Amino acid sequence: MNKNVKDILQTYWGASMFRTGQQEAISAVLDRRDCLVVLPTGGGKSLCYQLPALLLPGVCVVISPLIALMSDQVEGLHKKGIRAMHISGCMQEDDLVRALDNCKFGNFKFLYLSPERAQHPLVQAHLSKMQLSLLAIDEAHCISEWGHDFRPAYREIISLKNLLSDIPTIAVTATATASVREDICNSLKLQSPEKIVGLFDRANIELRVVHTNNKLESISAALEPKGTPSIVYVGTRKSAELLSKHLNNMGHKAVFFHGGAAEKESRITNWMQEKTAVIVATTAFGMGIDKANVQRVVHATLPFSMEQYYQEVGRCGRDGSSSIATLFVGQEDEKKMWNRLMASVPPKEAIQKTYKHLCHYFDIAYGELPQEMLEFNLNLFCQRYDVNPKITFHVLALLERGQVLSLTTYNTPKTSLKLEEGSNGKNDNLIDYLLRNVGGITERVQPINLLTIAKRCNVPLQQCVESLKAMEKNGTAKVEQLHVDSAIQFLVPREDKRTLFPVIQQLSRFKKEKRRLANSVWEYCSTSICYRKKLLGYFGEKTKNKCNFCSNCLKNKTAIKDVILELKNLLSSTESLSLEQLILESKYGREHVIDALSEMINEELIEQEKANFYRLK
Repeated sequence: MNKNVKDILQTYWGASMFRTGQQEAISAVLDRRDCLVVLPTGGGKSLCYQLPALLLPGVCVVISPLIALMSDQVEGLHKKGIRAMHISGCMQEDDLVRALDNCKFGNFKFLYLSPERAQHPLVQAHLSKMQLSLLAIDEAHCISEWGHDFRPAYREIISLKNLLSDIPTIAVTATATASVREDICNSLKLQSPEKIVGLFDRANIELRVVHTNNKLESISAALEPKGTPSIVYVGTRKSAELLSKHLNNMGHKAVFFHGGAAEKESRITNWMQEKTAVIVATTAFGMGIDKANVQRVVHATLPFSMEQYYQEVGRCGRDGSSSIATLFVGQEDEKKMWNRLMASVPPKEAIQKTYKHLCHYFDIAYGELPQEMLEFNLNLFCQRYDVNPKITFHVLALLERGQVLSLTTYNTPKTSLKLEEGSNGKNDNLIDYLLRNVGGITERVQPINLLTIAKRCNVPLQQCVESLKAMEKNGTAKVEQLHVDSAIQFLVPREDKRTLFPVIQQLSRFKKEKRRLANSVWEYCSTSICYRKKLLGYFGEKTKNKCNFCSNCLKNKTAIKDVILELKNLLSSTESLSLEQLILESKYGREHVIDALSEMINEELIEQEKANFYRLK
């Protein structure tokens, strides 16, 4: 590897040595060869495409599934003095063209795109005229239908790749079974790719699965000693807020984090700087956040898949120190898991009804395909049509999976507002509050959090929305965005049954895949073998040895002590006994007797007189 590579590693990353797999991946890219990289969480996957892109002329295009993940990586590159931008979400055509022109002429090295944005004709037209160095596919498991987080838009990356056929492609992920790895290579049409698959084993992480009837007390104990840098994963926003409050009451310094949390940056900063030791978060948290000294990862609820579990467990012990990952299983958790599974696969009738309501909501005529991104608020939509928000959300996710539409969610709902002359707050709580509390609201358009304001004014959210609509109509307010929490882009014309047919046809397959993922989680929770062996086996990494310190190994070790005591008593009354005699006379099973004899030989308590005959020393 040439001197320039080592210089860049030292200059931008402050390191003198590569981690496992990085050097091979970088060499492949610099040799202009396609590459698949599977490295565990914290293994430095992003460096595998970022570093060689700095040596190659042109812009590196990175496809990434999450806005937060793109933002984190772009911010990290900016801190290194490297020019990078990301394009995602709702964007007017003029703004999109301007951003792409800036990328082309502004000496940028990295352009991050969502998979949906990468399909936009304008984006593809501009990229085809740029000097590009590399196509990098982050979280590449999303391209596989057998992966845990399948994103249909990833399948369409091939159309972009075909436009950029003279540059190498690198696909990176932390979680991919053998079948998923094969699917990634085939779907992206990688040419004789260099396959770099790191070891999944993280030997410094102790795996524990604890069945408990009192999760709160158990979680508190797992976070001892107080002040230990920790992440606690929960299933819902409400659970994050509630558990954080309970842990604070129990003497832990905890903060909650989820997509709708206020002051998200300060919450993360305080945790990174260890002003708060514990962050209680929903599953999206952790991607792109590089905190090396996390010593505890706790799962308060069952993960959706083994891939998700492995990713989240891998966020502790990145500095190589001994760490503990604990998964808590409650009495009702198996039932809750299956209920959650069934809820995530909406019935055919709900899909048809939601799609019909969406078309009415946006005034889409039969055969029409809107060209622009349409602003949307899930709760207001559900209130208008009196439908269940959770079911509706799952329907939208399924319609996105079926490429009927793409959904971009914002971290917080957006409302932008300016009060014009003639606004009078004397008899209106909302206007009065805005005039007193939002500086400059009469001078320029200001972003406001309408939900928070509605609560403080003690006015229903829907009433606030209607008030602002009326003010806009009579000219006393300028409203640019009205409490939108997402944007929808329709991808196919409205043709009702014909549009929905492929989605409904895939329902049973989707349910089957969800069931497989849930089964693998429950099998892990209820196994009696070494948890490390079970986890590694899921990813196709075979190991004969038990770890001897996961909760199952420790439990089995205690049981072995009882077997050893019995075998010592049996052997003390005779010269020697065969394996079959010991099994016959023991109250324990064959496997336990064999394990105990092996342990006794290691501890030099017994010796083999001849094949399969044992006696005390």
